[in-house]
Amino acid sequence: MKIDASRELLAALRQYVEGCEASGKLRPAIFAHFPGGALNGTDGVFPFTPDSDRGLAVLLFAAALYRPGGEALAARILAGLYRRYDAGIFKLNRQPFEPLRDAIEDLAPRLDAEERDRIPGILRSVCDFFYRVGPLGPWLASAPDWEMRVGELCNEIYWMGARSRARTKARWFLWLACQAPGFGARHPQALGFDWPAGEGHMRFLFDIVRPPYGFKVPAPEERPAAFSTLARAAFPDSPWRLRAPLEAFLDRKGMGFACRAAQGGCLPCALAPHCPASARFIAEGDLPLEHGANE
Repeated sequence: MKIDASRELLAALRQYVEGCEASGKLRPAIFAHFPGGALNGTDGVFPFTPDSDRGLAVLLFAAALYRPGGEALAARILAGLYRRYDAGIFKLNRQPFEPLRDAIEDLAPRLDAEERDRIPGILRSVCDFFYRVGPLGPWLASAPDWEMRVGELCNEIYWMGARSRARTKARWFLWLACQAPGFGARHPQALGFDWPAGEGHMRFLFDIVRPPYGFKVPAPEERPAAFSTLARAAFPDSPWRLRAPLEAFLDRKGMGFACRAAQGGCLPCALAPHCPASARFIAEGDLPLEHGANE
């Protein structure tokens, strides 16, 4: 599947992404717990950077626990486990299972019991993986391409996506890694990699690109390649930048939209002339979101 975008739309898309990035509101939740994350006025829980060996290990934990809409909870669980175990979090496979399960229950008491009971096994499996492959930075750098690494992650880590065609969790890990400053630029494999694509991408496709009648809707496993091709057209040197802004497009958060929060309303948004939702907000005055208007 190919997504055709005019030069005008690509230019508007770049401006939209830059506006989202400037707000900082689409930063992945796990990054708030690293140095400089400034979570609740603190300097983060993890005393290392996200592109360090231990930082990448935390990002892999976060990806292994990924579920749509649950990124913040996964980040809080990992921060809580680090407070409890310190560097021992990277050796959870050597910890007794029952105390780890109790710790997860303390940290996420409202999580669905079936989902919560899977978490200790997932984390222990990730630690087994650390033991087998060693530092993740050299492991990623040594691969001819990252699709190979995605396959290994899916097949070797419990509940990571061995039966998934889209392989979202493994792709999510590599996308998270590229959110660390300079990481993607140091790894040429990142330029040819296919990033995860979710429902926000499909809203953008049908509401902004507006494919012709009879267009075949891409299957979930086809979407990463299609949208990554679009990302490379928009950002040849950093295609990973497109993912979060596209997922935010018309994504409802409470009574509003994540894209409006990131842009500061519809008026500043470069996609507003193409967007089916913007006209109503602009007609109503499009007051700043921090004042509660339209939200």
